[in-house]
Amino acid sequence: MITKIKHQIIACSLCCGAAAALTACSDFLDILPMNDVVLENYYTEKSDVASVLNGCYESLESSDCLTRMALWGEVRSDNLYLGSAVPWELEQVVKENILPSNSYCKWEAFYQTINRCNAVCYYAPIVNQLDPNYTYTEMRANVAEATAIRTLCYFHLIRTFRDVPFTREPTIDDTGNFRLPATKFDDVLDSLILDLEAVKDEAVRRYYTDDNALAYTNSSRITRPAIYALLADLYLWKGDWDKCISSCQYVIDFKKAQYEEMLEREGNLSNIDLIGGYPLILERPVGTTTSGNVYNEVFGTGNSFESLFELYFRENQSVANSYVPNFYMRNNSGAVQMGNLAVNDEEGFFYGDMPTTASLLFAKSDCRAYESLENISTSTKGIAKYARQRVSFNTQGSVTATSLRLEPTMRSTNFANWIVYRLTDVMLMQAEALIEKGELDQAFQLINVVNMRANCISLESSSLLKQTNYPAQSDMRDLVMTERQRELLFEGKRWYDLVRMARREGNTRSLANTVVKKQKVNKDAIKIKLADANALYFPYYRDELKVNPNLHQNPAYNTGDDADLEKN
Repeated sequence: MITKIKHQIIACSLCCGAAAALTACSDFLDILPMNDVVLENYYTEKSDVASVLNGCYESLESSDCLTRMALWGEVRSDNLYLGSAVPWELEQVVKENILPSNSYCKWEAFYQTINRCNAVCYYAPIVNQLDPNYTYTEMRANVAEATAIRTLCYFHLIRTFRDVPFTREPTIDDTGNFRLPATKFDDVLDSLILDLEAVKDEAVRRYYTDDNALAYTNSSRITRPAIYALLADLYLWKGDWDKCISSCQYVIDFKKAQYEEMLEREGNLSNIDLIGGYPLILERPVGTTTSGNVYNEVFGTGNSFESLFELYFRENQSVANSYVPNFYMRNNSGAVQMGNLAVNDEEGFFYGDMPTTASLLFAKSDCRAYESLENISTSTKGIAKYARQRVSFNTQGSVTATSLRLEPTMRSTNFANWIVYRLTDVMLMQAEALIEKGELDQAFQLINVVNMRANCISLESSSLLKQTNYPAQSDMRDLVMTERQRELLFEGKRWYDLVRMARREGNTRSLANTVVKKQKVNKDAIKIKLADANALYFPYYRDELKVNPNLHQNPAYNTGDDADLEKN
């Protein structure tokens, strides 16, 4: 809980990424009694800041944090339904029966990460004055990294709970009053934008060149393009279309320049090409007839050309990605934890009878269907995204079950990276902002490029999407949401997309009609519940209300024992 964080203990646990730092931290605690620990005595050298910054990343990758990051943005959407061996509490979330006692309402892991980031932002400038080897530029770059991670955490919190306690101050010990009231969604959002705007151009642009063995660091740590991607998302939620578009354009221009550098260095690229002027990984590399390359690069190997920021899980390290094997397909078994009855699947919405016939969501030639889903049986569709190591198939010509030749390879270990932002996500964010400005032609071009890549369509071919089918702004809004669903399926984005649309529309009708389709019982009752905009957000966890009298429960959940709890 935010009120229980003991930062003097946390500061040492943050050092677990470096053996030297661990030794120093242990010695420090041996010298001073716990009650006399003063953080200023710890933050004295450049390496101290680096160790705690590494801890920020490790905290973000923790099972509690990643699981909620993924589930909060996905599980209440139309993408997921109950599979086998689903925890009871998660089943209640899927059924929209969320109680404040449900442990999925816990936010402790996010506030622990935020507190570590606050410590970096607070103490890095002090270390800059103490250690002559710690330059001002390095210090500001570290502060930019910590600010971005903190922003990402708060962004997940406000999209999940709406109003949340907000602070930029590190918690030093338990003697102060840290029982903060909730800050309004819009105020937190504005603060996050101001914070990122202040540091966006001080972050490292790129850590290593593309041909360096350590180039994966460019997407496994916060960089300037990653911050601009996060800023674009914040502006999209704020409704500042121009700044969203310009933030997206920075990322797109960066990737175009990176592509030109790679082209100049290597002479030709078989794996990446310009589609409508946008550099994207090809589903079928030049000279091949087999599809699946986008999945293999982006999700299988990870840290791809298109990646902007992803949580990095190195093989054989202590921290693994436990979310994927726990909630998607289990390694090598083909069993399903969630998603085997994905919304409307019996009606062919996601997969249906593909590749014999197109589904309602995917064309027969859309590689994303075969990459994201496992056709286990007529009624069971497993979530294969992230769970597979590699996949290959053929979508040329008339696609049939025989000609598809689908050959998936499941992961044998739990070290799949988790992608937070990638290029096509940014392209679709820019398209959404352009639609709101009424610039439909440019928006359609962006959406169409993403769709063409997924369907292995070249510029010389006719696209599957026809702009004449989307003449009105409302039609184009539906299109970009559908394309985001296809492109970002199961990546922790869909529920947040639906909530953003509901906030923009000023009502929950479209959201409720969309997500209630997956329900097998109590559809009318769930629709009535979701008619209350407060119900789009999670309740505060009961233990938080017990220790923080300044925190007041979301009205949609303020009933029964929990209402009495606030009075006592």
